[in-house]
Amino acid sequence: MHNETSYILLFVILLSSLFAYTNGFQDGSTVAASIIGSRTLSPKYAVILISIFEFAGALLGGSAVASTVKSIARFPNSPEVLAWLACGMTAAIGWNFLTKQLGFPSSSTHAMVGGLLGAIVAAGAGTDLIIWGEYRHFVDATGLAKVFVSLFLSPLVGFTAGYLLFKLTMLLLLKASTRVNRWLKLAQLPALAFVSFGHGANDTQKVMGVVVLALSSSGLHLPEIPPWVRVLTAISMILGIISLAPRIVRKVGSNIFRLRPIHGFVTQAAAAAVLIYASATGGPVSASQVISSAVMGVGTAERHKGVHWLVAKEMLIAWFVTIPGAALASAVIYFLLFSTFTKIL
Repeated sequence: MHNETSYILLFVILLSSLFAYTNGFQDGSTVAASIIGSRTLSPKYAVILISIFEFAGALLGGSAVASTVKSIARFPNSPEVLAWLACGMTAAIGWNFLTKQLGFPSSSTHAMVGGLLGAIVAAGAGTDLIIWGEYRHFVDATGLAKVFVSLFLSPLVGFTAGYLLFKLTMLLLLKASTRVNRWLKLAQLPALAFVSFGHGANDTQKVMGVVVLALSSSGLHLPEIPPWVRVLTAISMILGIISLAPRIVRKVGSNIFRLRPIHGFVTQAAAAAVLIYASATGGPVSASQVISSAVMGVGTAERHKGVHWLVAKEMLIAWFVTIPGAALASAVIYFLLFSTFTKIL
């Protein structure tokens, strides 16, 4: 490996770690929103609990999602791919910082996928290297089709799960006294643990997939994700979670719908089921989308007019513009700056 290639490889790994950090404050704030919004835990203790199980998810969550990320295109075993990855991750990082400032819980996964696709097209590879895949059913989709199916169906699944689970919970608690709120608060703790594990398993693997692609492009072929990649990604994610974005926490935890303990518990339980299932089947979903949609589903199940649909509309707009926005940013970055990488490589 040439010295220049080694430096760029290190740069891509650092960018991937920074992206994991931005994912932490973006999606991690959404993970924490319901338990903070329902006033069950303070931000300090919510962060501690989330961080523990996010780390566990990164270490024990498998590699199915990472494999899906690597399968969106036919990445050649060439150092030139490092330039594509650098552009894509830079665009995704910029997008996450922008949406943090705006207070939008947009999808880090959308940003990363858009960034990678934009870099591939800008590099002159066109769409020939993109593996469009095919859709047979949710689990059996392949290539980019699996990414899009996972990203765009998961909010609908999250909304439906939140709606139905809230209706079922209310039916079971029909004759319960107000003392049940104490137990619902306690029930939020294991529910939050499962959400955090699912988010850690799903979102860290996306970054791991990029790092493994970078290592492979540099001539270091690895049969599985190295432990140091898992630990590095997990630590980066946790540092981001510690840097909670208060505007995102407020938007998801109280601005969409005023959450009480029962809403927080149902939201977390519904989101946990979707995230853990997606991680097991290799679907790269967005935790912010799933959780926000579950809040909307819970709010709709109790009182449709209680949901602030203008806030929901703003979030939906942010979700749908993220992929094209990040792709365009990545292409501009490539043309303005990173095209020089190919000359070095």
